[in-house]
Order: sequence, then C-alpha cells, then structure tokens
Amino acid sequence: MSLEHAGVPTALVCSDEFAPLARAESRARGMGSEPLVVIAHPLADNRPDEVARKAAAIVDEIVSVLTEPAATLAERYRSRFLKLAERRLDRSTVCADEACVPDVDRGLRGS
Repeated sequence: MSLEHAGVPTALVCSDEFAPLARAESRARGMGSEPLVVIAHPLADNRPDEVARKAAAIVDEIVSVLTEPAATLAERYRSRFLKLAERRLDRSTVCADEACVPDVDRGLRGS
C-alpha cells in the first residue's frame, strides 16, 4: 500500500476466499477503493497448469488496474467485496464466508 500511496500503480491479487478480508484491511488503512484482483481459490497444491490457467484468467484485469486512471479504478472497485468487510469493521470480527468470530487481538489493542 505504500507504493499506491506514493502514486505508483499496483495490483493487489488475492484469492476469492480472502477478498472480503483484503477489502476490510484496505478500508481500515484508508484505502477502501484499492483495486482487488481476485484469483480463484485455492492455489495451494495446484498443478502448474492449473496455476497458469488461473493466472491467465486475470491478466487483462491486472493490466487494466496498472494502466487506467486511479479515479476510474476507485469508482469500479469501491463497492466490491464489502458485505463481510462491513461486518468486520463494525463489530471487530474476523469473517470467512458467512461465519464471523470476535477478533480478540483487535479488541485488546482497542483499535
């Protein structure tokens, strides 16, 4: 996120399983419209050809994120993956799919 703050185009890639968490974290850091490029989960234990196929599926989006104006990207990505991010930010919880549990560490820090 430091590069993005400095105006250097970046592409944050995460698996679809973790997109809501990535959105919650980016919002907590003041970058809620950061483009998230989502790759199909899982990646662990995939054969090289499976990883190549998944990567090929997101190449055009990565190029778009790196070349389009930041304002255009912010408008497009701001509302993606918010449902669970909202729950996490509002209730100090960690969410995965539709299940949320208290974020004890976050609560202890008081942030």
